[in-house]
Amino acid sequence: MKIFEYSEFTENIGKVFRAALLDEVIINDNEGNSYKLLPVNDKDKLEKSPFEGIKRIKLDITTQEIVELLRESRAD
Repeated sequence: MKIFEYSEFTENIGKVFRAALLDEVIINDNEGNSYKLLPVNDKDKLEKSPFEGIKRIKLDITTQEIVELLRESRAD
């Protein structure tokens, strides 16, 4: 986590934004308030699949068999 004071944030806004792409960024203002800066469209995070961390298991079943089982279960 990176923490920037307000004056440092205003002087180095580009540096702060780049830091937010890599790690959590907290900005402290002059009145004692803190803000968390979060990237909205982080390209690296968008390119990763949400299923990336899921482990695969090998089953001895075909796609067609799975489809048939699903159809059977929904027919009830």
